[in-house]
Order: sequence, then C-alpha cells, then structure tokens
Amino acid sequence: MKKRSVAEERNVMKKGNPAKMLAAVLAAAMLMGACGQSQATGTTAAGAAAETTAAPAQTAAAPAQTAAPASTPAPETTAAPATTAAPETTQAQATPATRFVTGSDGVTVEIPYQVDRVAPVIGALAQMTEILSEGRGVIVAAATNNISDYFREVFPDYNESNPNNYSASSVEDLIAANTQVVFGVSTLFSDEQKQQLKDAGVSFVATDNVATVDGLCETYTIIGDILGGNAPARAKEFVEYYRNAIDDSKARTAGVTERKKVLELFYSADSFTTVNSTDISNTYVEAAGGVNVAADYTVTKPSDGSSGGRGGASQLTVDAEQIVAWNPDLIVVGSQAGRDVILSDPAIQTVTAVKNGDVYVCPYGIYLWNVRSGEGAMVSPWLGKLLYPELFEDVDPVGIVKDYFKRFYNTEITDEKAEQILAGDASNAMTR
Repeated sequence: MKKRSVAEERNVMKKGNPAKMLAAVLAAAMLMGACGQSQATGTTAAGAAAETTAAPAQTAAAPAQTAAPASTPAPETTAAPATTAAPETTQAQATPATRFVTGSDGVTVEIPYQVDRVAPVIGALAQMTEILSEGRGVIVAAATNNISDYFREVFPDYNESNPNNYSASSVEDLIAANTQVVFGVSTLFSDEQKQQLKDAGVSFVATDNVATVDGLCETYTIIGDILGGNAPARAKEFVEYYRNAIDDSKARTAGVTERKKVLELFYSADSFTTVNSTDISNTYVEAAGGVNVAADYTVTKPSDGSSGGRGGASQLTVDAEQIVAWNPDLIVVGSQAGRDVILSDPAIQTVTAVKNGDVYVCPYGIYLWNVRSGEGAMVSPWLGKLLYPELFEDVDPVGIVKDYFKRFYNTEITDEKAEQILAGDASNAMTR
C-alpha cells in the first residue's frame, strides 16, 4: 500500500474523516508518551545512580549502628564486673592489718589498723581518750584509782568496756584485757615488762610530755593518731580550743603592770607541796595575769632520796614559814581539806590571801583542773576572773563549764552542777 505524504494526510483530515482523525490523534499521543517515559527513565536512572553512589556512605555506617548486638552482646555486657570484680577490688582496697604511730620519744610503733581496745596509764589520759573516742567504749584498762564515780556517770561506755576494773599499770591485767595499745609515761614499765607486752601482742606508745601546754597538745595528738577514725580531727579541735582559751586570757591581761601573787598548794598526808615554773599550772597562772610566787622555788632532796614532793621535781614541799614569806595575794588549793587547813592554821593568818578570804579550791570536774587535765583549758579564764574581774567582766565561768561539758563530753549539765564543779572537789584530798 502506498504511504501518504504529510500533505495528503492533511487533506484527508480536512475532508473530515472522523475515524482517521481520531487514529491520528491517538498515534500522536502515544508518540509523546513514549518520549516522556524515555525522559523519565533517564531522570530516574540518574537519581538512582546518585543514590547508589551515596549508598556506600550510608551503608558503611550501618554496621556501626546495627552492629550494637555485636558490641554489646549479652556476654560482653555482663563482663563489666571484670573492672570491678570482687577479687580485684578486694585486693586493691583491702584494709591493711597494721599501721604506724610515733610516740613522744620519737619511736615509731606498729599498731593494729583498727584500734578499739586501749589502756591509758594515768587518769588524765583516760579523760582525753573518752573525749577523742566520743563514747565508743575503747578503754579496757585504766588508772583505776583515778576513775571517779562521776567519770563513770559521764562516760557510761567505760563501765561496759572495763567491767573487770583492769589496771593499766599491771602487765597481767593488760594482757587479760586483750589490750591492743597501752600509752603513757614510758618509765611506768621496765624494758622486760615492755617485752612481755610486745610478746603478748600489746603495743606500747610513749606519751611522756604532760608537764607543759605544748607537751599536752602533742599527747592529745598522739592519742588521736592511736585511736584513728575521727579521733585525729577531734584532737585538733580540742587543741585549738585549749590554746585559744589560754591566748584569750593572755590578751586580756597583757597590759597589767602590777601583777598579783599567786600560790598553788596541794595538801596530802598532813603536808603541803607547791609547783614551780616547770609545772603546767605555772602557765595558767601567768596567762591569767598572775605571778607564781614559787616559780623559782627548789628544795634540797630529803635524805631518803625522794624528790621532796609527791609529784616529782616540779612539786615541792613547803611549810607555813615559807608561805608567810611569799605572802601571796591569792591561794589555790587542790582540795577542800587543804583549804580548811590553810584557813585554820594560826601560823599563816597574816598572809594577804588568808586575811582577805582569797583562798580557793581548784575546780574539779572529771579531773582536777590545774594539773595535766583537759579541763585545764578552763583554768586561765576562771583564775583571771578572780584576779582581775574588771578585765574578765564578760566571762561567765558557769557558761564556760556547761559549754565544755556539752562540746567535749556530750553531756548537758545544770547551772547548779557547773557551780559545784567550780567550787572544787569536796571529798578527795589530791589527784595528780
């Protein structure tokens, strides 16, 4: 069949053959659709190529995201304890069996790491041990003759920790009490006894310096180190309180030019002894603005070889004639019994302190204040108030005692009890 030319097709259309016109339109539409599909396919292919090209970047990361099960599989996730495994942690943080402390003699002593059974060899150290241990019941032996009923009342834990009343000066008692550490003056035990203690597993730590403020502060620090735990911080707190009380009294009396004369006396066995400048109470007197009339006092040793005083070289026998010669403005006596003797002795009625009624008993709480006692922190403000009331006008001795008992003994006391303490001990003769 002969193919028509374009011109002929146009003539046919012009002649208005409907069927042929419709066929032509459909043919044209199909032709255009084919072209459009071809173009769309090219575009899609180009996009697919672009996406396919980018795919590696996305799929490359996919393993890191979807590989979580591989990095955190159940076995590996639960393997975390390997970093905190009980055996490794226990070895790394295990509590050591022992530790070391250094005594006042410079000797380093090995003691148990956990210390909860100790024996202070003098009463004042028992008092300090209770302060630093805060009622943990660690004293298993003590200087039992210095443990008063009031000590037992304020520190009931002592009654539980030393029910057998073991003595710290007895090697047998120390061993029987399963003591871990005994501390005090090194001359209390012989070398042979110290070896006995060591063989029984009892460590001895020297605390010899109790005659001066610095020595007592060192002793408190050593006891704190022995007890461990919070005790070193507690010792630091107490030392600061102790020094501050003395320094405050010194500051108040710094401008005093005419200082009053003070005599410290201790009465026992129908005789008096006093203390010179080597005793700790001399520091308290000077801080309060007084002058210790016996500061330079010495005596010849008796023929029996004793020191002439019950407490050693710093505690010296004194008679009525010497007291009259000193003529103190104020006398502090260690007991009520001693005060009664002073006030009734006709040989010393001319002494200024006796004539004016300025004879006082040293306060006594858990322990006598003006010896190697933690309560010595309260001596200077108390004595300063007696000597120069105008310089210590704002000082309330009753308030000081109540605060001290609350802060360091964790005990609330009444005003009446504080006044009783300030009035001194009325039953015991002398405790040093």
